[in-house]
Amino acid sequence: MYPTPYTVQTSAFNKSGTDTHGNPVESWATPIPQPVYGWAVPNSIQPKYAGQERTLVDVEMYVPPGFVVGPRDRIILPDNWKFEAIGYPEDYTHGPFGFNPGLVVNLIRVEG
Repeated sequence: MYPTPYTVQTSAFNKSGTDTHGNPVESWATPIPQPVYGWAVPNSIQPKYAGQERTLVDVEMYVPPGFVVGPRDRIILPDNWKFEAIGYPEDYTHGPFGFNPGLVVNLIRVEG
């Protein structure tokens, strides 16, 4: 296992609630800490897009195998920047020669 020098806070997305009129209400669970390897802004000439909706990826977060995150989960980095997960993580745990570097979580910035 590789060292995980950083810890982020993750809040699972929950869309099962309703308001007083029966309309769906989005909410997030209480944040829990999870260790990560780090994060970076993708730097290519062409923007990186995730999924069919062609959402621009603001940050790539590098996480160890077993990191728990799903679509729309909230991520708070140590400097208090808030992001939302885009889809499921990219899984790089089945590489050749037993190399298991982990996952990449694509994030988009959340304002407010």
